[in-house]
Amino acid sequence: MASRQFLLVPVAIGAWAAAASTTLLAPLTSVRIAVGAVLVATAMRRRLPIVAAIALGVGFGAGSAAQHVHALRGGPLPSLARDHAEVEVIARLVRDPVVTTSASGIGLTLTDATVTSVWSRGGWQHVNSPVLVLSYGSGWRALLPGQRVDVTGRLGPPRSGDDVAAVLSARAPPTPQGRAPWWERLAGRARSRLRIASARLPADERGLLPSLVDGDDAAVPPSLQRDLRVTGLSHLEAVSGENVTVVIVVTLALARAVGLRRRGRAALCALALVGFVVLARPSPSVLRAAVMGAIALLALVVGRRSAALPSLGTAVIALVVVDPFLARTVGFVLSVAATGGIVLLAPNWTERLARWVPRPLAVAIAVPAAAQFACTPVLILAFGQLAPYSVPANLLAAPAVVPATILGVLAAIIATIWLPAATPLAMVGAAPAGVIAVVARELAAMPGADLRWSISVGLGLLGLGALILLARFGAWSARHDILDAWRP
Repeated sequence: MASRQFLLVPVAIGAWAAAASTTLLAPLTSVRIAVGAVLVATAMRRRLPIVAAIALGVGFGAGSAAQHVHALRGGPLPSLARDHAEVEVIARLVRDPVVTTSASGIGLTLTDATVTSVWSRGGWQHVNSPVLVLSYGSGWRALLPGQRVDVTGRLGPPRSGDDVAAVLSARAPPTPQGRAPWWERLAGRARSRLRIASARLPADERGLLPSLVDGDDAAVPPSLQRDLRVTGLSHLEAVSGENVTVVIVVTLALARAVGLRRRGRAALCALALVGFVVLARPSPSVLRAAVMGAIALLALVVGRRSAALPSLGTAVIALVVVDPFLARTVGFVLSVAATGGIVLLAPNWTERLARWVPRPLAVAIAVPAAAQFACTPVLILAFGQLAPYSVPANLLAAPAVVPATILGVLAAIIATIWLPAATPLAMVGAAPAGVIAVVARELAAMPGADLRWSISVGLGLLGLGALILLARFGAWSARHDILDAWRP
């Protein structure tokens, strides 16, 4: 029975592929695909279990996409958007407002929100529709996720395949309606005070330390952002599964050091995970990172891919069913690829490296190397960039990621209580953060660092990488009689 859990992998592949494609289709078409897939799964469940598993996944993905697309297209908001109607809305912010620059060089604020009420054509209507708010004015930066605002503006239709019902161009600054939830205010206080505690650091460290902790990269110098991207270290700027893994691994080590039993360790790690998600904001990308980080941690702690690989499949299924639009995002593809590399490759690499170096250092080297190996073909496909120094960059930066992240998290927590005590912690955390910045800048200056490759090369490397991973998985699974579950 345990070996049959590995059928979750083809289910996940089917769900992922279906969700990525059917979010671009009409809901009725997706329903037909889902029904057909379920019929195929029923017919093939005994003769070809793996085909049945893929078909079942297609049913999950297509069915979820149909439901979500129907919800986006239903209600009054899409109709008002098609008419480019002037409206007043009450909306709840989903993420922190992001300030960027438009094509004309003017400052633009992007805000994800959920509209709960809309006034148009003489009356209020209750809705529950996600929108993207565009604003060229002020008044947004101080707002927090979960906060309700009153906004006036003009609605417009989104692009095909977007995960919002409309785009709202705000005509005036928002009017706050009450306060954000207490946990969002607490997280906002920690984030803002971490920025204050880091204010006296050099430019690179001042921007990089908060981004390592909570994904706040507003103060990272543009030149450093470029060098991080060129050297394959840009994943450190955003909250990723690696950040989550670092936090939980350190928490687990502390729990073991104080003698907590298994349930106590699990409870403490769960508490640390929830706290970190709140600090970094529970946006879809952070929640995805939390799920993937927990799966990667399972692979490393248990040391058995037999536990981690089905868990990865389950996580992919759950994520694309809850939000099928994730399936088409580069961040999700990179998260799954990185986690798959960690699950399939990192344990074996760690064991081999542990013969020559201390085990903690072996883990610190193997995890980013395995993740980068799996992500490289995706990066070429998505951005046309090879990042030839990404593996050495990740290897050199890996020992600094853990202390920088942990010291930054501690500084953020202490800053909410007593800011003067957080400043020394931020200064200490600046040392490993500076190491990461130096690695990025030095390797980015080397010949060929900004090498661009064609998509065809990326497809070739992606296929080669997939064959290597399948060969590794096939050889390992054969030793554990897992393929028996896939035989008719």
